[in-house]
Amino acid sequence: MRVIRLVVISILSLLIFSVAASAAQTVFKLKPMVLTNGWTVTGTITTDGTVGLLAPANIVAWNLKVVQTTDVVWTEKDSNDGNISLVSTDGKKIRIATSPDGFTDGGTLYVGRGGGGGRIPTNAVMADFTQLSYNLGYGYGGIAGWQDEIGGLNYVGLNRKNNTQFVAASAQAGKPSVFRIAVPPILTGQIVMTMFGTMTTDGTIGPLAPSNLMAWNITARTEDITYYSNANSTTLAVTGVSSNGTKITVDHAGGQFLIGIGGMRPTFVTFADFTDPTMPDGFANYYMGNFGVMGEKTPLVGPKARNYTVAHQ
Repeated sequence: MRVIRLVVISILSLLIFSVAASAAQTVFKLKPMVLTNGWTVTGTITTDGTVGLLAPANIVAWNLKVVQTTDVVWTEKDSNDGNISLVSTDGKKIRIATSPDGFTDGGTLYVGRGGGGGRIPTNAVMADFTQLSYNLGYGYGGIAGWQDEIGGLNYVGLNRKNNTQFVAASAQAGKPSVFRIAVPPILTGQIVMTMFGTMTTDGTIGPLAPSNLMAWNITARTEDITYYSNANSTTLAVTGVSSNGTKITVDHAGGQFLIGIGGMRPTFVTFADFTDPTMPDGFANYYMGNFGVMGEKTPLVGPKARNYTVAHQ
């Protein structure tokens, strides 16, 4: 009986220790890093609850999201609306006619910039049920998306039935004649492509012509997303890094905090680095393998600052 009692006590002790250790962990929200070239870093860093100077072993987990965002924008100031056909509105929705029979062109609604001078034409297509969608392999079910100078053709099939009306935009509450476009996601995954924005009419009810479209602000966005965690990366430098239980800071005097993948061509996120004499007030960056520094921010603090906060609760 005594042996059984000792085993039970040991198991209970281990469970209590495990729960206590888990409860001691502290999750900090990373201060958003907005870097050059459209790069941002967000996420969380988890410590073992240590207060004071931190060592690599005290950083027990992290979840980082590294994103490069590239936007292409069309407005009435830099593009034209000459491609509107079989488009109408009841004041609440903007609708485009699909192909009537699967052989005949339906409507189209898009804005664009012409080429010339070595430039490639760019178009933001809210919907197209013409020969263009057929030629691109989507049939007369329609397409939406964009054509740009960098990524080429970025379209998604709408797969709409013949002889119907496609809702391309809906009126915004409290903003007469302003319609928010409704384009499905073009691509999801590590690369995310979306298109969003507004179009403003002159208030016409019924068929719309190019002259009835007064303004537009359309954005085509590409996001290149990479995730880093303790499952696929490691702490590369934890020097002069401290926690007071509510925030993580890096010392102005020689502090350095990096997480990433080591090797001959390392890839890493620098939360803060004060070791470079050419940038004494610190820098943050995202460094990628063969390509080098992808995005950077400097300085991080003024010359009299004692430290820099990289994360907080």
